[in-house]
Amino acid sequence: MHNFILKYSQLPFAYLVFLIAAYLVPPVKKLKRYRNILLILSDMAGKRANVRSLPAMQRIAPTAICNYRCSFCEIHKDNILYPNRAKNNIGLPQVQNYEGFVSNAYSLSFFGGSEEPFLSRGMGDVVAYLKTNFGTKLMVNTNASMMKGKLLETLVEHKFDYILVSYHAGTDEGYRALMTGKVDKVDNNLQALADAKKRRNQSLPKVAFNFALQRLNADEYVPIIDKAKKLNVDEVLVNRYYGGRNKLQDSKVSFEFDIETGNKTLDQIYAYGQEQNMRILPEKTEYWEQSNEDIHWNQEDFDADIRCAQPWTGLHFNPDLKNANSHLVGVCNRAELFRVRYNELDLSTDEKAKILWNHSLLQFLRQTVNSKDNINPLCKYCKNRNMKSLRNVDTKQYSEVRDQAVVEFFEEYRKFCVQEDVKGLEVMTNNPYSERQLQDKLAILAAQETDKKQQLDEAIL
Repeated sequence: MHNFILKYSQLPFAYLVFLIAAYLVPPVKKLKRYRNILLILSDMAGKRANVRSLPAMQRIAPTAICNYRCSFCEIHKDNILYPNRAKNNIGLPQVQNYEGFVSNAYSLSFFGGSEEPFLSRGMGDVVAYLKTNFGTKLMVNTNASMMKGKLLETLVEHKFDYILVSYHAGTDEGYRALMTGKVDKVDNNLQALADAKKRRNQSLPKVAFNFALQRLNADEYVPIIDKAKKLNVDEVLVNRYYGGRNKLQDSKVSFEFDIETGNKTLDQIYAYGQEQNMRILPEKTEYWEQSNEDIHWNQEDFDADIRCAQPWTGLHFNPDLKNANSHLVGVCNRAELFRVRYNELDLSTDEKAKILWNHSLLQFLRQTVNSKDNINPLCKYCKNRNMKSLRNVDTKQYSEVRDQAVVEFFEEYRKFCVQEDVKGLEVMTNNPYSERQLQDKLAILAAQETDKKQQLDEAIL
């Protein structure tokens, strides 16, 4: 959808053509999302900052907690920063409060941050409501350990669209080491899902395995593909592992440090997938291309020709680990822009949703995201040619560069724009999970540990 909008918003007279087409669509609930896409095309073609449309691709985190402690996940960093993290389990009332947004969504995904969506007990009701009322295309990224019973039957009954299962190892030992759960439990749930689909003679939900390739699971691709075939999984999505603040950060597990072996392993995965008649994504192999010795960060080395549609098309309601009854909100994965207290801010109609969607901060972002001369610091960082590689080879520098870009973005916004005062809506000033916060917290914990040791030594003496 993102590429579709980028392509067709550049057609001659697109601004007027799509605007007229949008108002010809009948005002029916299940047609709202198509009318909204036409409005987005018109807004983008006209380079509108104050838009008529609402985001087409949305994401909601139904909870802020997880039952796994995957070694490659930033949950370890999050738990250091917020050891008593808020749960923020949401259900149908909270989703109905967001109805101004979700009723216009072409697609809605359930995930975000270090959380497991199916831990939220209201997920079944939410799925039934969205499918029945709006026909929304629904996706979830899950470890599938809680996908069972009534919830599983609801997913099948309402033809949930796409389930992306985090499945980074296929053996008992490999799965336990990387993901800390029990692979047999997940396999049983996936088999139950396949059986339920078969009983109803339907192909939905479509199921995919998400496999982030790195050195520690490079020999797991055969059991992963074998399990996918056995459990009637539709496809295996192979990602090149990217680094972060996790338990593997000092182990150099990324193939950025051994590109030749990484690319050879990719070839083996695709070959085995073809042999087993299992679809491997992406269709065209995405190889590692740059060695870590080649990375020299220059903030001006960005690709100004990259066009981004996210400020028109995307909205993420992400977990807020610090505060109850709230989400952190952004349009992409680069920064949290707002804190929304969903018990205070009513976003239940299109008009009310646009209080957030046409906030001066988002208008500033739309004005600067694709500018070659006046691009904002955050988007300049995102379009940097070395951004992705830096994340894998130097987590600390990557985090510091990102955090600085976020701070400068908000400073620049406040320099040029007047900020509205909206109850229940807070504009951020920095990254709530910044490297500086982490280092400060680690220093406090280290000092506490030193004090405990000293007290123990004194007690012994």
